[in-house]
Amino acid sequence: MFYQMKKIVVEEGHAAQVIERFSKRGGLIEQQPGFIDKQVLVKKSRRGNEEVIVMIHWESETDWKNWEKHPDHIAGHKANAGKPKPSYVIETSQDIYEAQI
Repeated sequence: MFYQMKKIVVEEGHAAQVIERFSKRGGLIEQQPGFIDKQVLVKKSRRGNEEVIVMIHWESETDWKNWEKHPDHIAGHKANAGKPKPSYVIETSQDIYEAQI
């Protein structure tokens, strides 16, 4: 099992916008071979910023890599190339994990 985790830190009051974007069901990613599940988690910090974690569960790293190289996935990123990120987004990062048990 393989997990892709995206972390998006936003200004207080903007987590709902990120949640809405990633909570939609029936998208292209969910039709990909090896896709298992997607969860959206929210953590409020003491500073007032909000942290949204999007955890995508794949059968294998190969399935995830195939999605990353999929023409529809690439086209989606190209469509947003050069556009500024929303002003409320403070930080974004991505990590990948392989389950051991």
